[in-house]
Parts: sequence; structure tokens; C-alpha cells
Amino acid sequence: MQKVRIPISVDPVKSASKQLSYVGLVPGQNLTRLQELLVKPCADVDVELAFAIDAQGIKHIKGQANVGVTVACERCGDPMAVELASEFIYAPVTRRQTATDMPSEYEPFELDELGEVNLHRMVEDELILAMPVVVKHDERECRIDSNAMQWGDIDDAPQEKDNPFAVLQELKRK
Repeated sequence: MQKVRIPISVDPVKSASKQLSYVGLVPGQNLTRLQELLVKPCADVDVELAFAIDAQGIKHIKGQANVGVTVACERCGDPMAVELASEFIYAPVTRRQTATDMPSEYEPFELDELGEVNLHRMVEDELILAMPVVVKHDERECRIDSNAMQWGDIDDAPQEKDNPFAVLQELKRK
């Protein structure tokens, strides 16, 4: 089965009513914020999206996104491969469906002025959140030994700090 491009934006309320689903790709070149975090350009992202209505009548988008990226190790600076994967469930905020009324399993989102959601931006946000906080090789694979790293010298002698209230003390003496 050939994968197609995921549409940039859709009306999630109508799509949920029709129970649409998409299996396809989001072009990596369109994900500029994610590209800024990478060493090499991002490949196309594998995405599955399903629009549905749950038993409570809440319209939602359930999806998952997967892509392999190349980032710089923060310990040695060498490129390393990282697999990003994310699963998510969003529900649009509408007049009938407010964020406070939604169960906690749904992440609420606002619709744009046309009543649509940008799917590419949603997938990009999820992939950025899936990035590790600190990207580094396993200690055995990294060319820099973590035991040999130096973080700077700590001065043992306490330094005398200027008192910000010294001027007031001088005024009080006069």
C-alpha cells in the first residue's frame, strides 16, 4: 500500500463525524522547528490519524507519529541516531465541547479562524515533545569518557560580597 501525504489542515469536527482516518507521511522539510534541533535534515514522518466520536459524544483525533532523526550528542558533539515516536489524543474546543468538560485523556486544542487544525504543526509539536531532554550516546559508545570530564574549578575560599544596603547604612550614620 502506497503512503500518501497527510493533508496540512482539516476540519476535525466534520472529519470526526465522517470517521475519517489517514495513514501517510508528513514531509520532513515542512517541519522547520524540528529541523532546527537536528544535525541532518529530517526524513518524512510516518503518521496515522483517526478521527472519531467517543461514547460521551466527544469528537477527537487519535494518532501516532514515528521518524528517525540525527542529532548531536551533547557530550561529544558527534551525530547520533534517535528514533522519535509519539502517540496522542486531541479534542477540539468548540461551543459544545469546552476544555473544562473534557476527560483528562484528551489534550484540548483551539481551532483556527476557519474551524480547522493544522495537522503538520500538531505532528511537529508531538515530535518535539518526544525529543530526549538531554541527547547523548551511551557511555560505552561515546568517544569522551564521562569520568574524565571537567566542569570547572570550585573556589573554596568564600568571597566577600558587596552589601546592597551599605549605602543606606552610611546615610543612617549621618
